[in-house]
Amino acid sequence: NQPFVILKENFGNCIHNWDNDYLLNKIGNYPVKVHVSDEPILNFLDKNFRYETYNFGEFIHQCSHDEKQYLYLRSIGMDKRGKDVSNIKKHFPQIADDIAFPEFANFCKSIDCNSNVCEKKHIFSSVFRISSPGLVMWTHYDIVDNILLQVRGNKKVILFPPSDATYLYLRGDKSEIVDVDQVDEEKYPLFKHTTRYECTLSHGEAIFIPSLWFHSTKALDFSIGINFFWKDKQLSEYYQKSDVYGNKDLIPACDAYANVDKALKHLSKLPTKYKLFYMNMIISKLNNEMSNE
Repeated sequence: NQPFVILKENFGNCIHNWDNDYLLNKIGNYPVKVHVSDEPILNFLDKNFRYETYNFGEFIHQCSHDEKQYLYLRSIGMDKRGKDVSNIKKHFPQIADDIAFPEFANFCKSIDCNSNVCEKKHIFSSVFRISSPGLVMWTHYDIVDNILLQVRGNKKVILFPPSDATYLYLRGDKSEIVDVDQVDEEKYPLFKHTTRYECTLSHGEAIFIPSLWFHSTKALDFSIGINFFWKDKQLSEYYQKSDVYGNKDLIPACDAYANVDKALKHLSKLPTKYKLFYMNMIISKLNNEMSNE
C-alpha cells in the first residue's frame, strides 16, 4: 500500500522502439479518440476539453508539434458506448508484442513482500497514453492498483495518501483543486494539511500507484506511456460491472454513501441544535470504528 519507483525492469522492446516514426509505421492511420483542450490542465469536473477522432498519424504529429492546443490519448475500447475495457493487446495488436506485461507477484517479490495477497491480483486493463508537452491530468484516485510506465519523455507524478481525502475537496473520485501547484488557499484552506509526494519519471522508468492513492501527472515533454491495472480477486464481487476505468467506488462503499445521504435527509427535519448533536454522534461512531481498525 505504498507507492514506489521502478528504475530497472524489463518492460520489453517498447522502451527502445517506440518513437513517432516507429509507431506511425506500425499503427498507420488507425482512428483514435482524443481529448482536445485549449488549456494545459485538463479539468474533468468542468469538462474544459472535447473529444475528437483523429487518424493516428495526424494525432502524433499534432500532439508533438502543436503549441496552441493540448492533446491527450487515453486508449479506450472499441465499444462506442464506452463499455469496453482498454486492452492494448486487443486494440493495438500492431505494437502489443513490444510489451513485456508485468506480473504483479514479481513486483511483490522485488520488495520482499511474501503476502499471498499478491498472488490474488489479476490484470484488469492496459492503457496506451500519449500527451502533449505540459499537459496536466486532474487529481483523482483509482480503486485498483496500477503501474505507470514512462516510455518516452519525462513526466512528473504527484501523489497524496488516502488519509488526505478530507483535505482534497473531492467530488466523487476527483479533486476540485485543478492545479495542486497553484492552490487558492482562501477557497481551499484545508489543502495545506496534505502530505505530498513527488517524483519525475524518465525514459524506461515506472511507478507503482496503490489503489486509493490520489495522483496527478504533468507531461514535461511529449509523452508516451502505458498503465497496467490490476484487480483483486478477493474483491471481485464488489467491483461494479460497468466500471471500465477502475475508478468507480466499490459496491459496499456506494451503499454506504447512499445511507449517509438518507441519514442527512432524516436529520434535516430536526432543529439545528438537534441536527448538529446527532451528526456529531454519527461522526463519533465512525471515529470509534476507525480507531478499532
